[in-house]
Amino acid sequence: MAEENEAPSIKITLIGNPGVGKTCIISRYIDDVFEENLTSTIGANYTEKTITKNNKEYQLDIWDTAGQEQFQSLGKHFYKDSYIVCLVYDITSQASLDSLKEIWYPNLLKFGEKYTVLAVVANKSDLYENEDLADEKQAKAFANEIKGIWMSTSAKSGDGIDKLFDTMVDKYLNPEFNAKVAETRGGQTGMKLQKSDNNKKPKKKFC
Repeated sequence: MAEENEAPSIKITLIGNPGVGKTCIISRYIDDVFEENLTSTIGANYTEKTITKNNKEYQLDIWDTAGQEQFQSLGKHFYKDSYIVCLVYDITSQASLDSLKEIWYPNLLKFGEKYTVLAVVANKSDLYENEDLADEKQAKAFANEIKGIWMSTSAKSGDGIDKLFDTMVDKYLNPEFNAKVAETRGGQTGMKLQKSDNNKKPKKKFC
């Protein structure tokens, strides 16, 4: 029987090319800050955040994965038990969108869970005035093809960040989706019980 102060944890993984803004999205969501010129993630970073949905607490375990080619093989380790995955691209880089379709999603399909809440995230929406932009129609079609959601965000301004995580978690907590997850796990949902402490600050772990 679970202790009263235990909160189910939900694993969320962000994938995509280097420089698309995965780390900045997480920093904006966790601490509401934006730092320019961050160095690329090495391996993966792990951060926690406790949220409340329907008067119940959940702990989000958010994984920020490296985008460099030499780290892509590590993805299979982070996909395990990750029932929410953000495929992030930079709206000023068509190559970053192409990589989602050609590299990142195929790897997720190969190593990830059978049922996953997917989000194709068009980051850096503050740069929409640029002339050279990734094909938005193509991105939306891709999201529709993989039965995911498409969302526009700006880690710099904060636009769309909270909505992104709220939408993904709400979709994950949908009873119909959780029933599918439980079916593949022998009756267990994709949530794990974790002790939560409302007074502690979010943890950041670096791998």
